[in-house]
Amino acid sequence: MAPSYVFGFLRGASICMRSHPAIIRARMPAGLRTMATNKPVDSLFSDLTSSVDKKRAAGKETANNNVAVAEEGDSGVIQYVEPEKDSKLQEFLNPEPLISVDTLLTPLKKEIYLANVAKNGFFKNMDLVKLKDDNSYTLNLSQKEIEALEPSIYLRSWRIKGSIKKTNIVLRALKNLPLKKAITQLHFMEKKVARDLSEMLERGVEDAQKMNYDVDDLYVAESWVHTDGHWMKRVDCKGRGRAGVMTFKWVSVRFLLKTKQTQRRLKYLASQRANNKDVRTFVSKGKIRGNAPGFYRW
Repeated sequence: MAPSYVFGFLRGASICMRSHPAIIRARMPAGLRTMATNKPVDSLFSDLTSSVDKKRAAGKETANNNVAVAEEGDSGVIQYVEPEKDSKLQEFLNPEPLISVDTLLTPLKKEIYLANVAKNGFFKNMDLVKLKDDNSYTLNLSQKEIEALEPSIYLRSWRIKGSIKKTNIVLRALKNLPLKKAITQLHFMEKKVARDLSEMLERGVEDAQKMNYDVDDLYVAESWVHTDGHWMKRVDCKGRGRAGVMTFKWVSVRFLLKTKQTQRRLKYLASQRANNKDVRTFVSKGKIRGNAPGFYRW
């Protein structure tokens, strides 16, 4: 058999041997054996390692074949759909706004509730209202039911780069501010998280227009920040051979926007508490003079 040239790596060094192929395979370690062949090779490791370019070309051909099969209507192949054209994805990312009065109340209760709000400017429990059928009704709702039925917009963010402590500083500055004024304040804040929060509140303006709410009546009623705890960690190299851990924090923010109807109700409840508050006096409610002893004191 004609001698053949084999190149390989043995103990970190490149060698060239001219010997019988069987002897070469016997001398080299099992993990680094190469097959001696006279065929032209595309890789340094001959037939054991296929060419990377060939793999890439085969992958492209497979992808093209899959696309072609998918176009023919084969249900077994996963078809690529653009995110903008995926109806289920868009429905999940941008759900339709839900008006609680239409879904949580029966037709009669809804009519009583709306008449109560039109009369008082907010819902007042056990207030007698008269409907179009000349009948008078009262409606009694719990505190949670009243809060759920009031016009509100719930905003939720995805993961935002920042910490809870820094984000909470911005959220405290937006407490009870009108929606448009809160957006203006965020535009002029130097905090990095302010840009993401302003985009959230601008989405609230769009949702208000879809639900036929007056944007000028909306204000930031509640806001809170939390984290899922899945933070990215990297090595922080320091001097003198020391090292620490760098933590890249991510947070998520929620907003609850409400209208002036809620403000009027809260103001009424505060006045009721003030009227029902006991008057503070320094005179005790007991007897000024104690029990008479059984004898006279001269």
